Amino acid sequence: MWEINNYDQVITFLLSCGLGAFYCFVYDIIRSVRKVCLNSFLVITITDILLWIVYAFMTFLFMIARTKGEVRGYVFFGELFGFILFRISISKLIVPILSFVFVKMADINSAICKFTDDFYGKFESVILKMVAYVFKILKSAKKLLKNALGLLYTNKNIINAEKTQNETKT
Repeated sequence: MWEINNYDQVITFLLSCGLGAFYCFVYDIIRSVRKVCLNSFLVITITDILLWIVYAFMTFLFMIARTKGEVRGYVFFGELFGFILFRISISKLIVPILSFVFVKMADINSAICKFTDDFYGKFESVILKMVAYVFKILKSAKKLLKNALGLLYTNKNIINAEKTQNETKT
């Protein structure tokens, strides 16, 4: 005979309420990020769809773990109740705090990017000046070596030198 344990059902209901509150907390984080950035219609739609797919998968895993895979209405009701309870109570405190934190993180990120862009620009100009100076030194050294030692640098000069050697031998 199939036996229903009320204690397990109450525990499962309370855990599903906690899972619903967790879902609301994750959604509050996403809402706070949206206030700072990523607020286009397409991004909001895609993140909501992905979020609900993840929520459905997590609910499926929860039902496998707690109810042995049996679909129970009180689990869905518990998740909805936990989500709504968290949304009307704690969420009103968390969202402004998270939004403030994400705004400050964005400000810090933009300051770091500005500093690194300035540093990179100065570093790049110094490196380019050093490379130009090295090329200038190498060019002048090549001219000095060519003029002082009479070195042959091109194939045309080598062919002409060979012809003159052959003509002097004959």
